[in-house]
Amino acid sequence: MAAPHRIGIVEDQALMLNLLTDLCRHRFGFEVVLSARDARSALLGLGEAQPDALLVDINLPDEDGITLSLEIRKKFPAIKIIILSAECTEYTIFRVRQSGLDGYVDKNADPDFIHAALESVLKEGRPFFTSLVREVARQTAQDTQAFTKILTDRESELLPLFGMGYSDATIAEFKLIAVETVRRHREHTLRKLNLRTLPELVHYCIEKGFLQTRPDGEIRPATWTPSTSSS
Repeated sequence: MAAPHRIGIVEDQALMLNLLTDLCRHRFGFEVVLSARDARSALLGLGEAQPDALLVDINLPDEDGITLSLEIRKKFPAIKIIILSAECTEYTIFRVRQSGLDGYVDKNADPDFIHAALESVLKEGRPFFTSLVREVARQTAQDTQAFTKILTDRESELLPLFGMGYSDATIAEFKLIAVETVRRHREHTLRKLNLRTLPELVHYCIEKGFLQTRPDGEIRPATWTPSTSSS
């Protein structure tokens, strides 16, 4: 009899972490070899744990889950990575699909979808996305005014920082570009999105997923890192 696949879970909420661990271990029959509540703990434990697949929450206290997943992919390319999130927003799904990660499971879906996702990536070698995720991606592809069609890559990159209300000078210092360049990108972005005020911009960024709302109410850029937070 083949040994069960080894699973790692990165989830900052203790209750959800325990539930996922119980599901994977007792209901799905996997071996849970890593449980981490932040990105740092996950990175420290991966070498010894050597999981076959990781379930990674997108909202972590010290780093964005997708950013963490890309770091893991560079160091441990064989690990399959599935993102878990209750936020099925356009930008979030776009980032997951563009990054080449192995799956995206909506936390609001039936828990059996987690099992289906793990089975798909581990046994069949195929990525797995729940139906809501696929539907949002389809709608984005069909929307002629979607940010993917009207914004440049740089404008999309800077949009979360604009939504946070950071000044042109702060963004320029963080991104190591000229203040005038940031000002020009801000003007072009707002014009393309037909937005005029900061509240309108913040609403757009949250709705599309450029800004994430933490359980404690904190709002931060989707590509958040400690450096961004301190800008």
